Amino acid sequence: MIALAAVCCAGAAAQGRTELLKQKLEGHRVSFNYSWTTTDKVPVRQSGTAIIDGDCYAIRGGGLDIYCDGQTKWTVDTEAREVYVEPSGGVRDFIAAPAEWLDKVKDLEISEGSVSGIFTETSAKKDFKFKFTSIRTSPLSGSTDGFSFDTSALGADWVVTDLR
Repeated sequence: MIALAAVCCAGAAAQGRTELLKQKLEGHRVSFNYSWTTTDKVPVRQSGTAIIDGDCYAIRGGGLDIYCDGQTKWTVDTEAREVYVEPSGGVRDFIAAPAEWLDKVKDLEISEGSVSGIFTETSAKKDFKFKFTSIRTSPLSGSTDGFSFDTSALGADWVVTDLR
């Protein structure tokens, strides 16, 4: 009986930390450094930075820059000189909207300025061990500045695939 009570209290404490983190992230402009590793047969590692401001976000890392102004999403591969332009679609991945996915995180650890855990991407059936550090919040800006990518200035050696 005591063990069951301890498990229930631990579960409630974890749920409480999740809710506090959601409150910290939702309704704020959030910036952080991130790193993740897949726990697949061949581990993949990536790190970078993210800024989220409402439906807008900018994620840089792993050789890609991803911009979204809430309507359109640009995925920019500067090395390959390619840009994919598509509607934002409303569903954002874990890095672009961590508060929306926190209920799917296992082993959630929250400390001052950092969060870590294991996020399970159900469609790919992969676990991502992640860590967010240097988390900073501020009021939403209400601006889309810095969350779009202008393809009109690119040279002829760039490939722009517009899927809108």
